[in-house]
Amino acid sequence: MAMAVIWIFVTVVFGLSFYVLRCRCQLFYGLVELVVALAVIVLTFYPQTNFLALVEGPPLWGWLLSKGVGASAGIYVMVRGLDNIHKGLPSKWRGKWERVFYGRA
Repeated sequence: MAMAVIWIFVTVVFGLSFYVLRCRCQLFYGLVELVVALAVIVLTFYPQTNFLALVEGPPLWGWLLSKGVGASAGIYVMVRGLDNIHKGLPSKWRGKWERVFYGRA
């Protein structure tokens, strides 16, 4: 149970970090997004039980793959949600938001 809380916290931090990356370096973020999308597509059509989990080794590999895909989807939805919040912010809050995420003064 405690490990789940730690992983949730780590994933949320990654989500916020990816949003900062999207705000400050959109081209690089787009490339990362494309790589993750391709990985999810590959894992959809070559599930771990058929392709990737056949490698000898501990079952940790399959667990990491399934959790990684789920966490990637959650991070993507989080970034989209933060982007929509930014677009809908009242002007009085926009300056603070942009200081935190865009690094603007």
